[in-house]
Amino acid sequence: MGLDRVKLRVFALAAVVAIAAGLTALIREEQRTVAQRPVSDYPSLFGTPLRCPSAPQALPRATQAEEHAYFYAERYPYDPGDGIAAVHGFQEAQSCYRAAGLADRAQMAGRRASELITRINVDYASSRLVLENALDSEQWGLALSEIHRLLRLTEHVGDHAYVTHLWSIVGKVSIRANARR
Repeated sequence: MGLDRVKLRVFALAAVVAIAAGLTALIREEQRTVAQRPVSDYPSLFGTPLRCPSAPQALPRATQAEEHAYFYAERYPYDPGDGIAAVHGFQEAQSCYRAAGLADRAQMAGRRASELITRINVDYASSRLVLENALDSEQWGLALSEIHRLLRLTEHVGDHAYVTHLWSIVGKVSIRANARR
């Protein structure tokens, strides 16, 4: 009887060790999948500039697009998606001013769009770098914040591997961020 009891305890201990090793391997694999990300395949935030949709109403359309663009540009620090909308507005205004024969105003709207594109692209690159560093150093709250910012910046992009990657890790990072609170 004593030998059977020892065997049972050894078997139980071995089972516990095997389960713990399996769980540890799963957790490490899960952490690796959170940290994996496309390194150089980021979508461009801006494509070809928008064209003026209504040539007969080009001037009122340009004025309206420019007004909206200024509004969205002011909101960009609070909502990254508004920066994208501002660029599109300035580009539309540029196209419509050109269609209306107002080259100076078209040039000014184009310059505003260009300046904002530069600013947004710098912020975009910075957010990607901050996200990578936060994931590597397991700063889940910061990583979650950057994921949300990047998702707002890329929501107009559509189907892209990087955007899909962000959506695939947001839940995992969120769980980790909330577990640390």
